[in-house]
Amino acid sequence: MAGSKPGKVRRTEILNAAEELFGIKGYEQTTTVDIMNKVGIAKGTLYYHFTSKEEILDALIERMGRRMIAKALICAGQKEEPVFERMFQVLMSLNANTQGNKDLLEIMHQPRNELLHEKSRQLILREAAPILTGLVMEGIEEGLCDCKYPAQTVEMVMVYVLIAFDDMDETEQSAERIDAFIGNLERLFGTKSGAFNFVRSLF
Repeated sequence: MAGSKPGKVRRTEILNAAEELFGIKGYEQTTTVDIMNKVGIAKGTLYYHFTSKEEILDALIERMGRRMIAKALICAGQKEEPVFERMFQVLMSLNANTQGNKDLLEIMHQPRNELLHEKSRQLILREAAPILTGLVMEGIEEGLCDCKYPAQTVEMVMVYVLIAFDDMDETEQSAERIDAFIGNLERLFGTKSGAFNFVRSLF
């Protein structure tokens, strides 16, 4: 029966259906009735799990962030890979544009969804910073970095990235900004010239 599934399974089905519909029809055009029909549930079942379409969107963005963090942890843990390669992979996993989430990103960047956007930023900052700090500390142990305050430096860099590079246009000015950013990374983390050139691939 449609109503006999465990709550966690049903919640996942609702989120999956909503994500698909938002991608096909757009967030504004998708209704809660569309979502109910796709999952095959009654109104009461939907509202048992989510009070509104906005709450569904909030949960989708949270899920996207959690998946990115989980992938980042896997990348960071591949000790057989060089530390800067793992740092690159972690940053790639945190780049939502590379994770097939463009529809959600477009919704999140709408002005009226700024609170959701900020929530996503805070999640990434809170949970990804320790992952990157661990990699910087490995770099210090290997003599690849010379950074007195790795945790604080990582946090400052991430705050800058999450704000200054968010939704940045691909212009000549952006290219210059990236060049400056790479130079500053090398100075902040005390690495040799070119150590952070992989950052170009993230934009």
